[in-house]
Amino acid sequence: MARNLTDTLGKLAAAGKLDGIANDKPASSGADTLIDVSLIEPDPEQPRRTFDKDKLQSLSDNVKVHGVLQAITVQPVNEDGKHLIIMGERRWRAAKLAGMKAIPAKIREATSELRAIQITENVQREDLSTMEIALAVEQMRKDGLSRSAIAESLGWAQSTISRFSGVVKMPDELQELARLNVPVLALADLHAQWKKDESAVRDFINAIPAEDITRVTVASLRAEIEAGQGASSSKTHPEAESPENKPTNLTAGLAALSGENEPSKPQDRPKPTNGQVAILCQQGNLIGRILTDRKARSSKAIMVSFENGERVEEIPLTDIVLFEVVEL
Repeated sequence: MARNLTDTLGKLAAAGKLDGIANDKPASSGADTLIDVSLIEPDPEQPRRTFDKDKLQSLSDNVKVHGVLQAITVQPVNEDGKHLIIMGERRWRAAKLAGMKAIPAKIREATSELRAIQITENVQREDLSTMEIALAVEQMRKDGLSRSAIAESLGWAQSTISRFSGVVKMPDELQELARLNVPVLALADLHAQWKKDESAVRDFINAIPAEDITRVTVASLRAEIEAGQGASSSKTHPEAESPENKPTNLTAGLAALSGENEPSKPQDRPKPTNGQVAILCQQGNLIGRILTDRKARSSKAIMVSFENGERVEEIPLTDIVLFEVVEL
């Protein structure tokens, strides 16, 4: 899903975003400086919160044999010689584990651009949890980056950035699932059901292991919730059993996209007069129209029009399900 970090750095360099990162200190010219590991501290705002012990031990064993091959990047904290890690915390931890007294480092003054690179480097690692990525994206937003800028930096669709941004606003129970690395798409679907029936979602979370929470299992929960709401509605309003008297969000979405003023059954739609059709797809609870005349930047994504053309986004193919072909 993420692009190689080199691509991101290349784009920032081409745009002149890396200009002026170095400070006026001699060490900023690119030369490495040996710094006592005891004078180095991890960044408390570092996106990565957990480190795999086995992988860290493996890196430490490598460091014992070959040393630290790539200098870490730090910024000075005070005049006592303390430094804060900008990039390379795993290497620093491995060096400490290997018993090294000093580690090569590049000293930099932190800038918003450098911090963006730090976060990007961490987010692009596949072993970050959903919550760690969400916190990293949130930090990038706090640093003043727009959703489109974050998407460009990470090589993701803007809709993906929105989903991760939404995680930090979810109820505590769902945030805990994010810490357990439940996929962000499944979390977004589960959050939508939380708004409909909080009790049912709580029961679902208590009954199923976090590793089994996927879009498929959440879809089953959604069907149960909708069935329960439908049964309740039918008892109160018998006429609601008729599909014509029970419009849904999907029906409304189809009506808006096809230009109809009222929902209608597929067999009631007029026959095509020009042979043209619209291909509708579903993303979560949203219905969109695939734009076949516009090519997405990625070969694994398509352009989709939502809200009757008011919003157009590039959506990964893995995020959508083909829904219906509508005659125009």
